[in-house]
Amino acid sequence: MEKLKVKDITLLMDENLSIRPSVSVEDKIMDAIEVMLKNDLDRIAVTSKDKILGMIKLKDALKVIGLEDDLKKKAAKIIIRHGRKIIIEQ
Repeated sequence: MEKLKVKDITLLMDENLSIRPSVSVEDKIMDAIEVMLKNDLDRIAVTSKDKILGMIKLKDALKVIGLEDDLKKKAAKIIIRHGRKIIIEQ
């Protein structure tokens, strides 16, 4: 599977969204998911060269990596990528 980047799922910015924390358009989607989960966010700002380009939603990020259906069926999901463990709970 092709490594998707944040820019592949970027949406227009919500005016009420904080710009910190944020992710770069070139960041991997898994990295963006990790930032959102660590900060208890359902969406995050997307930047490029210190300019805000938009935002991504956690549900969209999970969907493109194929976890959305699993989350609906299970109470928790553990993702291990590159030695990092991410636990997603509903």
